[in-house]
Amino acid sequence: MTASDSPHASDRPSAPHLAPGSGPTIPPVLTWASWVAVVLVLGQLVLGILMLNGSWNLIEAHAGLGYAATLAAVLAAISAVVWRRRGGRSGVMAHAISMPILMIIQIGLGESGIKWGHVVLGVIILIGLIGLPMSLRSRRH
Repeated sequence: MTASDSPHASDRPSAPHLAPGSGPTIPPVLTWASWVAVVLVLGQLVLGILMLNGSWNLIEAHAGLGYAATLAAVLAAISAVVWRRRGGRSGVMAHAISMPILMIIQIGLGESGIKWGHVVLGVIILIGLIGLPMSLRSRRH
């Protein structure tokens, strides 16, 4: 017996059938939360460079931007999950979910004083965050 032969098969919503190049509207919150995270992490980058050059008094501002960026990334991830359930792209959802996970690891590295691991992961996160809103512009499904 397959899932479609199940007596409860009609109770489950079927996946939307979308024509190539079409799909559900991208939620504005996904786009703007992604860009907010990018801007906040760019601010962190500037503060991080200043800190590496001796301005350690900026550590609280650097951390605050990191927490705010993580919250923006979580909001983008939640929005991406909702969008995926409405027929959005699963690759975008996976990308969006991975960003706050990496950012939480990043916070742990920073709090543990693992400076160069923190710096390298920060650059990777920045590249990933820039790619997230850019991937929303792609028409591929």
